[in-house]
Amino acid sequence: GPRIAVLYAVGIITSGEGGESPQGNVVGSDSIVRYLRTARADNSIRAIVLRIDSPGGSAIASDVIWREVHLTRQVKPVIASMSDVAASGGYYIAMPASKIVAAPGTLTGSIGVVTVKFVIEGTLKNLGMNMESVSEGRYAHLYSPIHRFGPEERAKLLGLMQATYDTFVEKAAAGRNTTPERIDKIARGRVWTGQQAKELGLVDELGGLQRALELAKVEAGIEADREVELVVYPPKKTLLEALANPFGTMEGSAGVAAWLGLNDPRALQTLTAPLRLFRRGEPLALMPNVFVR
Repeated sequence: GPRIAVLYAVGIITSGEGGESPQGNVVGSDSIVRYLRTARADNSIRAIVLRIDSPGGSAIASDVIWREVHLTRQVKPVIASMSDVAASGGYYIAMPASKIVAAPGTLTGSIGVVTVKFVIEGTLKNLGMNMESVSEGRYAHLYSPIHRFGPEERAKLLGLMQATYDTFVEKAAAGRNTTPERIDKIARGRVWTGQQAKELGLVDELGGLQRALELAKVEAGIEADREVELVVYPPKKTLLEALANPFGTMEGSAGVAAWLGLNDPRALQTLTAPLRLFRRGEPLALMPNVFVR
């Protein structure tokens, strides 16, 4: 019988392989691309539901996933289903889908770009340490951890960020069949609820995963009452794979969180997950941290 793939994209978006780590789940662009290509090539899979729970991350990795979703949609329907958060890069990877479904309380939008660089020169001095560099070229120190941004470097970086933002807005406009000017008015990093996003035209429908599966059936031409087999990506880990990475779990985070005096390991994951991105200095399509109690 017909099958529908459900691909979970949960965590910070980054280049490379995805999976679990003490900092929380990671959406690796290489992993997502591989799963999409596998599902696209499988003729028994009639449609794909991309289930997103991500505040974004690397703008480059988000664009790589965007391209693969775009290519896949040309072969079979792709329905983006937003969970708790699908913002910034999380929204970026949903944009080329056939339909976008969000829950009323989903946090989405955050169409914007940030860049972070840690400068540790003062820290090194406090520790009685010193670091020197030898460089050649106007922008050789652009991402150096021991040099602050100069005027030229700051202008260069702002230019890169603006180019990334313009691409984000243009692709959002193409996905929503509107103009970049209209998207810009509701972009600039603003975060919207799913309900607001529906009113603004950023998503197509309100609902959960079940509604996304119903739409996948419709788009694939499968009868509403016909049973389908769900193929889930990423596949469940074998016992051997789980034992090979014992710290890539919530339990691993819980131990570190307890040592730091934090009650909830999820708070530690939320705070530390972006660090692997910040150290690269690349433009980020990343929503700011939002804590809801």
